[in-house]
Amino acid sequence: MDKTNRVPCLALYVKHGAGSDKPALFSISEKRAINNNIPGLTNTNSWVTPHGWILVLDTASTATFLQNPHDSTDKIQLPHRTCTAVPHVCSPASPDPWLCRLGPSLGWQGPREGADMLDRQGKFYFNGGFESIGVLEFSPSPTFSCIAIIDPIIGGLGVMGMASLYMVESLDELYMVCQMYDSDMKTIYDVTVYRMDFLKQQWCIAEDIGGRAFLVASCYFGASRSADECGLEKDCVYSIFARDKYFEVCKVEDGETEEYDLIEAPDSQGGMWILPVEKK
Repeated sequence: MDKTNRVPCLALYVKHGAGSDKPALFSISEKRAINNNIPGLTNTNSWVTPHGWILVLDTASTATFLQNPHDSTDKIQLPHRTCTAVPHVCSPASPDPWLCRLGPSLGWQGPREGADMLDRQGKFYFNGGFESIGVLEFSPSPTFSCIAIIDPIIGGLGVMGMASLYMVESLDELYMVCQMYDSDMKTIYDVTVYRMDFLKQQWCIAEDIGGRAFLVASCYFGASRSADECGLEKDCVYSIFARDKYFEVCKVEDGETEEYDLIEAPDSQGGMWILPVEKK
């Protein structure tokens, strides 16, 4: 893969005229718009994943596939969807994951309870807040369970309305990024990263994240990447605020935060990270 394809960029949901409804792609390293040559991609039929692939639903049919955003010819075909319209954003307040089976029984299934779902050691974990973690596993049918957290960080969840939580799988560990908002619900005054200790069933404050960089975006997902490979700062959390045209870089060790403007980016209703594609 070309070195430039290892640097995360942004997909911004902008209001277009009659000519196009494609998301605009924007390079954070070069601070300029880049070509969006992904065929069939629109503002309402695509979902970027933590592994870099873009899930695309063909609006002219029921076809679905995973698209490499850096190579228009590289795609992975998925089963045709048999369900109704899939929601375009996820919300921890009303979580509804949709499942696409690739095993013996191919097909789509949804919605089910859960959000911000990620894979670790064959199990899927999703946000339950500070007091619990939801778990989805297949044995072989979908089975949901819950891990109760011992000594929750914030008793009674009194601040849940003033915090954004993102779960991130990194190097086979489960982390949670917590962004605390001021009373105006716009200003972030604290960013803390926690690591799950499964033996103690507790969230523990992380002093580092193994030289990685975490990338989060409101209503989407948290992802982990090698900072060295992507030209990012080690042990930092990258947060995008597309509507306000800036992103933040917060150091895990001491919480020191720097803002970087995106003045050159187009006006948008929201944005998410497009990451280097992981191939195994």
